[in-house]
Amino acid sequence: MLIDDIALTMHPEIGSKTAIHLLEHFGTAEALFAAGEEEIVERTQLKASIARSLCRREFHERAAEETAFVERHRIRAVCSTSEEYPRRLKECPDYPHVLYVSGGIDLNAAHWLSVVGTRRITPYGSRLCERLVGEIAERCPDTVVVSGLAYGVDIAAHRAAMNAGLKTVGVVAHPLTRIYPSRHTESARRMVHEGGAVVSEFHSGCRCDKKSFVRRNRIIAGLSEGTLIVESAAKGGSLITADMADGYHRTVMALPGRVGDPCSEGTNALIKSLKAQMVCSGQDIADTLGWTVSAPPKTGSGTDDAAAASLTPAQHNILRLIGTDAPVSLEELGLRGGLSLQELAGVLLELEFSGAVRSLPGNLYIR
Repeated sequence: MLIDDIALTMHPEIGSKTAIHLLEHFGTAEALFAAGEEEIVERTQLKASIARSLCRREFHERAAEETAFVERHRIRAVCSTSEEYPRRLKECPDYPHVLYVSGGIDLNAAHWLSVVGTRRITPYGSRLCERLVGEIAERCPDTVVVSGLAYGVDIAAHRAAMNAGLKTVGVVAHPLTRIYPSRHTESARRMVHEGGAVVSEFHSGCRCDKKSFVRRNRIIAGLSEGTLIVESAAKGGSLITADMADGYHRTVMALPGRVGDPCSEGTNALIKSLKAQMVCSGQDIADTLGWTVSAPPKTGSGTDDAAAASLTPAQHNILRLIGTDAPVSLEELGLRGGLSLQELAGVLLELEFSGAVRSLPGNLYIR
């Protein structure tokens, strides 16, 4: 009975591991609450005061209110004894007994990839995140991308997944009564609308703090077969997620960054210490996880040739000066391209409209 499951998670002296311990002995929350105080203590060695509290059903009234709340807001409350519960997460020793899910995604779909990193994502990280997710989508179009809906790498991963036609799941550190940060609310709605979900272990009455984000991170790590760290400083929440994933015997991957870049110190250290596999492409990710992939798209297709043929000589001249790794400034393009700034601005605008280049803050351009 769902009310029993929710009531169990509401007890302030019963955490995830204790709930798992109790369920291992009684099978279901319903059977636990049907037992007497002495039986609970004898079978589980639980403190008598906590067993007495369970027998009094002190949190069932609030649990009934929560059940009505989730039904009213079309939220699924999925308990760990349900077939809907994500099997990968249940393999972890501290899985939450109840997950609240906004969205209709199959929590046991085949391929799940967690993507996390710094909140201060660089243009390099943003570009590579979008490219790697796009390449995974081409090779494994049923992949579900998981992240934490936070600033930086998290939201970049969610948006890259949606742009590539993948379903994406945001795991949040607060109840589903709101979205934090609020400016990501529209992205969260789009995620749900396009077949993904927003997930939390926190019921609507929870008051969350900094520790809630660490608890959230274990769900991000536990839902997927592998976790990719895109960018990270020497210390950060994404490194905690990496440690959790490693502790769950999941594959940890990291994108290498430039030497000396503060936003890549953490990822480079993971690779250097052999705590993470270095990946540079979607194919690397698929190979590392042992995924069977579709044939990668052919390069140099007739469509690409036609697009290249449609460029003017001036556009060709400027495009060859712009690479895919390091941005080039407007001033440098003007000096090397032999065009006035007015002529150059027109050419760059045309290249942007065609999708050949992208402008970055500071009058920088990249392919």
